[in-house]
Amino acid sequence: MCRIAGITNAAYPINNLKCLVQSMCTTLQHGGPDDEGMFTDTENNLCFGHRRLSIIDISAAGHQPMLYQQNRYVITYNGELYNYLLLKADLKAMGFQFNTQSDTEVLLAAYTAWGTAAFEKLEGMFAFAIYDRQLGTVVLVRDAAGIKPLYYAITKEGLAFASEVRALQLLPYLQQVNKEWPVYLMAYGHLPEPITTLKEVKPLEKGTYLLYDIKAGTKKQVSYFQFTFLEKISVREEAVSLIKSGLEEAVAQHLISNAPIGVFLSGGLDSSIIALLANKHQSKLKTVSLYFEDNKYSKKNTRMR
Repeated sequence: MCRIAGITNAAYPINNLKCLVQSMCTTLQHGGPDDEGMFTDTENNLCFGHRRLSIIDISAAGHQPMLYQQNRYVITYNGELYNYLLLKADLKAMGFQFNTQSDTEVLLAAYTAWGTAAFEKLEGMFAFAIYDRQLGTVVLVRDAAGIKPLYYAITKEGLAFASEVRALQLLPYLQQVNKEWPVYLMAYGHLPEPITTLKEVKPLEKGTYLLYDIKAGTKKQVSYFQFTFLEKISVREEAVSLIKSGLEEAVAQHLISNAPIGVFLSGGLDSSIIALLANKHQSKLKTVSLYFEDNKYSKKNTRMR
């Protein structure tokens, strides 16, 4: 669902930055096949790029990077805010007006209204960057569960970020390989955070935001959300009720879209429950299943027990 990229680098001419970000976006095209956008600012030698997969407000009004409040704020955003309509109603009551039906504009309005305090109000999956042209700062934000990836590097050249590590590998000053990554891959079967294949690149921690001052080259990283595991439920009926209501709410939230949504139906209990709950909110629900000629690899004969 969308891909984002961006660079600040005072040593590179703005056209060079634009070419680099364009190359990064081309590398990320598979994640955002519907549209592409670029934003450049010569004052701070900054370039934002975006590859769009249209989900909410699939019209041209949802084009990114999106500018807001007399072009003070610029955002490149990957994700979906499940509570954007509730936030939009609150913001309208505060006097905010909206020109699109997108959750992107709601996110910008929320940041305008509440600053970094807005992040703890967000319910959804997201990774985004907002550039404040007035203050000369960039804020990187990642959702509380870390569903959406966001990788970055801060070096003497400046800040660089992208949805995937391989996009950052295109930058000449970030190509130094992390020699330890194969060890972690062999040990875990994947690269656990914060390990990446590049020495200078790391993922933004889930549930945090990073505020970067372009001129000073300084950063501040803050955790805006932390899960708590202190609650203890000892009554089975209460646990069942909470799981049921939580699942129903989560499935309903995931169905907000202006594009068709379906369920990947594997035949197991989890996907069957999701399909059952989604069908309550969406008539003629579409499902997708995989079939193989060799029955031992296919789930078409899987039965619920």
